[in-house]
Amino acid sequence: MDFDKRPLTVDEQIALLKERGMVIPDEAKAKMYLCNISYYRLSAYWYTLLENPKQDHLFIRGTTFETVLDTYVFDRKLRLLIFDEIERMEIALRTTIIHNYCLQYGNNWYEDKSLFRGKDTYFYKLQTILMEEMNKTSEVFIKHYRTKYTKPANPPAWMALELASFGQLSMLFKNLKNCDARKNVAKHFGLDEIILESWLDSLSYVRNTCAHHMRLWNRKLPRTPIIPRNTKLIWLKEVPPIDRHNRIYISISMITYLLSAISPGNSFSKKIKDLLNKYPSLPKYYMGFTDNWDKEELWKIN
Repeated sequence: MDFDKRPLTVDEQIALLKERGMVIPDEAKAKMYLCNISYYRLSAYWYTLLENPKQDHLFIRGTTFETVLDTYVFDRKLRLLIFDEIERMEIALRTTIIHNYCLQYGNNWYEDKSLFRGKDTYFYKLQTILMEEMNKTSEVFIKHYRTKYTKPANPPAWMALELASFGQLSMLFKNLKNCDARKNVAKHFGLDEIILESWLDSLSYVRNTCAHHMRLWNRKLPRTPIIPRNTKLIWLKEVPPIDRHNRIYISISMITYLLSAISPGNSFSKKIKDLLNKYPSLPKYYMGFTDNWDKEELWKIN
């Protein structure tokens, strides 16, 4: 089948939305946003506002352009908030891995193939990634090491892994063999190794979604995390049904838990509550929230 849809002018886009039942009292404002955000990008935010069957593209009675815009702005603020906190978690994860492994296995443990599980594929991939990063980086500390020292050829883990992304750190942890150092990393975050590995994998997708400015608020996440039964720190008493474990509520609950381990007294839960209170009409069901989520001990304002 050939794709035969032609591009529409902004005026035609507004006319089409009105024809399908969207209320647009301020067309000049709508035109401004459609010129700067795009019809296609906003369409992801009005999908939940369509009558069934969705393929008819008819809006629920009373749907306004402002409602769509509010959903878009909420999603943007949510992404920025989550991205900021995942940065803090990334730094803590990097620090904890480096600290425990350097103490037990030496400065350049990341070059020791015996510490990695399974086949050698990931180990060699990691070496390639780190070498490429070190060769192209403009970071002074890498250039200083290579200028001043000749042995070992590569810098210690606390320099080399400073160049690793959150996703790369997640893959590193996943591919390390079971040992005391790995257990200690998980213990630092108040989890066992299997749960932490699962959470890091899931949150790396969330982080990339935020970094690439993709819709997050009602997205079905492809990497469903393992839900722990027993935890060292306060966790959810009520979790959503299993078919909603891949929604953002579980993700932000995981972030809240991890932050309580590395940054007690943080304000993340308050920021989340404040954001949700600012947009009370937003349907929390699509995000996977339980009915009494705000009564959970985990979500008490610090």
